[in-house]
Amino acid sequence: MFAVIQRSAATPGAGLLSVAGHPLITRQLQWLRGAGFEKVAIDIGSDARDEALRHVVSQQEALARNVVFVPTPSLLQPGVIADSAGFPADAPFLVLPDAVLGNADLAAFYRRAPDRGVRVGRLAPPPAVEPFAPAEVHLFTATTGPVELEDLPGWGTRLETTGAALRLACKALLGRLPQPEGTSSLLIHAAEREPGVWVARGARLQPGAEVSAPVLIGPGALVFSGARIGPGALIGPRSIIERGATIVNAVVEAETVVGEGLEVRGAIAAPGGLAPLDGTGPLLPLEDPLLLEQRWLLAQRVLRLLGLTR
Repeated sequence: MFAVIQRSAATPGAGLLSVAGHPLITRQLQWLRGAGFEKVAIDIGSDARDEALRHVVSQQEALARNVVFVPTPSLLQPGVIADSAGFPADAPFLVLPDAVLGNADLAAFYRRAPDRGVRVGRLAPPPAVEPFAPAEVHLFTATTGPVELEDLPGWGTRLETTGAALRLACKALLGRLPQPEGTSSLLIHAAEREPGVWVARGARLQPGAEVSAPVLIGPGALVFSGARIGPGALIGPRSIIERGATIVNAVVEAETVVGEGLEVRGAIAAPGGLAPLDGTGPLLPLEDPLLLEQRWLLAQRVLRLLGLTR
């Protein structure tokens, strides 16, 4: 079985969105591999985000097997991408948009490929207080023909912003994503210390830290006593959350130090500053750079002393 992960102008860099501890591109490849797709073509551009995405995939040997990157200077039709990837001319191929994630049985959908034309699989989003966007996957044949529509069992949604990815991650951390029979779950690569509180390998949560589910603390991260984490917090790998810091409905990127007393709500915290979850604004540097940016080297020294990094 063959698949194309197709980029779009509407969601640049979507594959790098963090979904419960892993980039969206990793989750998509897990979905496709679990369904038995042998060869996957990834439509990729040439900017820094695309190179970062290529690096993420290349570092995962099992997922990267039989993945073909197809560099395209402009957005191309799926058939052109499939031809460039060397797909057999007479084989149907699935097209998964770069911002779509779900748990529908894609193998069963693939087996229902029409003799000609395109079959569109419609995916209903998971239920939530804040609505998710519906999604579609497409099944192309070698011969032009009619477009057929089909509602697929399971859930699926478009994750176009960090906020949407955070909402989906929170549902996964709380075990609230629907899982019809025969579909796979969204795996959390961490240990659940208490309901909805997940701590990855090498992470440290000091006694006295206040944690409210849903929370995911990434590999090698350190949360000091007196910090407040959650509800709704994704703490990136090797990050440090200092005493008195507050992280609520927020994402802390990898290797970021959130300084003492800093409150991060409804935002993304990165080493250079804060950004909105909906992706509508630039990274805003803090008036006091010691709270984020200039603490990085100190953070590395602390982690080395604790034996959490090299």
